[in-house]
Amino acid sequence: MRRPKHQIILKVLSPRIVMKAINSFDRVMALIVGTCWIAAAVMLGFALYTVNLSVSAKHAAEAALVAEPQLPKIAHKKVEPHDVQALVDRLQHRFPNLTITFQNTLNIGASDGLKFHDWLSVLAYVDTVSPQIHWVLQQFCVGKCGGDLMQASLMGEKISFEKAQPETKK
Repeated sequence: MRRPKHQIILKVLSPRIVMKAINSFDRVMALIVGTCWIAAAVMLGFALYTVNLSVSAKHAAEAALVAEPQLPKIAHKKVEPHDVQALVDRLQHRFPNLTITFQNTLNIGASDGLKFHDWLSVLAYVDTVSPQIHWVLQQFCVGKCGGDLMQASLMGEKISFEKAQPETKK
């Protein structure tokens, strides 16, 4: 007749049998077994401590990521000729004695020295009239400037801000 498993386990772990097993150990064997159990308990404590540290570090990193602001991206785009044509027409109408053309750069020239103040005024006026375009002075010449007495070239670019894309978690 076979006994159920739980009865066998209870019989093996009965206090009488456990005491018999402990009494059969000699002192050296008890010292070795005790040391192993203490080392295992210390290692278990160390493992729990490191897991706790890694979890708290992960939470701190996630909190720092949430607190970091999402900055917009700046987009630089070249100015197209059809975008600037209205500006060129407006400037040419306001300053008819100056030569104003656009071919990748806005060229403003004058061949008459008496138009120097008008020429300087149009350079300041360009920035005021078209605030959506950032103008950079590429060439500034007074004197012998090819065919004109005064020549300036301005490179334009449109600057826009795009919403930052949220970073994906890895």
